[in-house]
Amino acid sequence: MVKIGIMGLTGCSGCQCEILNCEEAIYRLIEKVEISYFPLAQDNNSFGEFEILFVEGSVTTEEDERKVKEGRERAKFLVAVGSCACYGGVQSQRNDEASLEEMLLAVYGRKELPVKVQKPRAVSEVVKVDYELPGCPLDKRQFVYAVASILNGVKPFFPKIPVCHECKLSETECLTLKGIPCQGPVTFAGCGAPCTASGVGCQGCRGNCDFPNFEEMVEILKKNGLSTGDAVKFLKVFRGYQSKEIKLSEGVVENEKGA
Repeated sequence: MVKIGIMGLTGCSGCQCEILNCEEAIYRLIEKVEISYFPLAQDNNSFGEFEILFVEGSVTTEEDERKVKEGRERAKFLVAVGSCACYGGVQSQRNDEASLEEMLLAVYGRKELPVKVQKPRAVSEVVKVDYELPGCPLDKRQFVYAVASILNGVKPFFPKIPVCHECKLSETECLTLKGIPCQGPVTFAGCGAPCTASGVGCQGCRGNCDFPNFEEMVEILKKNGLSTGDAVKFLKVFRGYQSKEIKLSEGVVENEKGA
């Protein structure tokens, strides 16, 4: 029987919980495959060979790195799930602003910890990743679609259109036009835009859409009341290594440094 594994690294386990929330789909899945490794959900686990290994969380410790490298060797397909695994997540948003020692001192008050830690990294920065299912948490419908596609020999396809597209389809009033900070124009759609439908601006948890215009996005956020520095920090929260794509004009960068 086809074997599937679900591994957790450094993270909140929210994406693994969302997989469990698939409910009916999970029941149907276990009729077709064996979920042989899922420590969050079951006691009996076998870390053997996998058709698909789903990995949640960022690589933040030496143990994380060892586990994901071993998982890559054992898996035919490795799928990163959630923003932490795909981009580094919230915990990596200040990677370019402080050293690891400075981070440890600020958070723990000391440089030495019982475990060997490192700056948080996306899974793809450590091993080859076949597919990514971003989000905080991931969208469970995309998880079901990805599993079904891979098991049927079909490459999952997720067009990287902006969240604004989904707002248009659902006839959700544009929050940017109402003066609410929203990252919809530069963020990868696929979640169904539940935040904007509830009146909350998109937080960018699914990472970059294709060809994001961050310079213009910063200008829009400034019109909505944020300083340049706060606008850039707002955009960086979930993006991890993708934050390197936030390339601003020379004048804007200078304003950011002085903010």
